Amino acid sequence: MTPWLLLVAMVAAINLSAFIALRGRWDRMLVPLGVAAVIGTMTGNAIADRTGLEVVRIGDFHLVAASVVAQLAMLATDLLGHLAPSGSAQPSDGSRRDR
Repeated sequence: MTPWLLLVAMVAAINLSAFIALRGRWDRMLVPLGVAAVIGTMTGNAIADRTGLEVVRIGDFHLVAASVVAQLAMLATDLLGHLAPSGSAQPSDGSRRDR
């Protein structure tokens, strides 16, 4: 494993753990949040590399920018997850809607 890939995995896992701890619950959104954390970490590092933003770096890895974008990506994923319809389309009392 290359050092960059190891840093991406570690930073994404730490950000995911912090986001879940602040959110206060584990649910069906854990896998999409994990994917968003990895993608956000890679994107934040790439953006900081292209713009020259150097707040805290570990070698060529831009830690602060990667963490900020990972948190924003997980927040967007969580908000979009709440917009999705949940449950079945039929009412819970068993009656059918004819409209």
